[in-house]
Amino acid sequence: MLSIAGRCQTSLGITARRTALVAITSGLLAVTEPHALAAEGAKSGAKSDLTGTTWNSIQKLPDFGRGMWTPGRPPRSAVPADRPAVQPPVGAAFGFNVPFQQKYKEKNEARMQRVRGQGPGGESDIPLSNSGFCIPSGVPGNMALVSHEYVFKPGEVIMILENSEIRRIYVDGRGHPSDDESNPSFQGHSIGHWEGDTLVVETSQIYPEAELFFGMTVTDKTVIRERIGLVDKDTLKIDTVVEDSELFTKPWTYTRYYRREIREAVPYERCTLADRAQKVGDKLIGIDFNVNREKPGEKK
Repeated sequence: MLSIAGRCQTSLGITARRTALVAITSGLLAVTEPHALAAEGAKSGAKSDLTGTTWNSIQKLPDFGRGMWTPGRPPRSAVPADRPAVQPPVGAAFGFNVPFQQKYKEKNEARMQRVRGQGPGGESDIPLSNSGFCIPSGVPGNMALVSHEYVFKPGEVIMILENSEIRRIYVDGRGHPSDDESNPSFQGHSIGHWEGDTLVVETSQIYPEAELFFGMTVTDKTVIRERIGLVDKDTLKIDTVVEDSELFTKPWTYTRYYRREIREAVPYERCTLADRAQKVGDKLIGIDFNVNREKPGEKK
């Protein structure tokens, strides 16, 4: 039997896109893909009227979408007077209080010696991060590096980072793909739901070359759980728990804060003329300050 939208399309001869628009404006949202997936989720016990799956419910969500969110310091009210050390430094691109298993602790300490130019090779042996290799940073490391913005659509929250990486969070009731259907990626597969004004996210199936933070990578066991919400109208807080029994002795937990900046995004593309890193193998050997070059590495 044809759906209502299908009968309208047949009788009126309008395009499928027009039909979807008519369906949305008339409240027949079940014809859109996110809602079809939500309906499938409902068969397994999930709600089909989840927050964020209709334009009407999106309008009632907190104001994440205006401007760019830039990593910053927490507001003073958010720092416990007796536990100031629980807050990571701004960005914390090199990790902070990470409960590594011993072998990964040793690996990280050895790498950090190289990053500081204090390894066996001195300053000629400084290792590159993922971006230095022209590959994505990936989650969760990319959330410490650059500003990001939010785009809402029915059934999905999209995070666009200024390093050109994109995270898609499905809030339509679906689960993660099964093992035989999974497609690990640098951003992993993210599903979420709204608890009041807080977006709760779980990310798994992350490609093992994604960065935990600068120079350290996740494993195929890594699972990330985030709670994203506003502290005030211009401060965003993301509480993060990273679980991985291979990497850690216990889950790694931390909180990052972001300040709203009303401006356009400033995208950064890897390995274009804007890339000034001079490298050999996995080493950074210098920075190219030649402003007149026409291609990376060119000398004039």
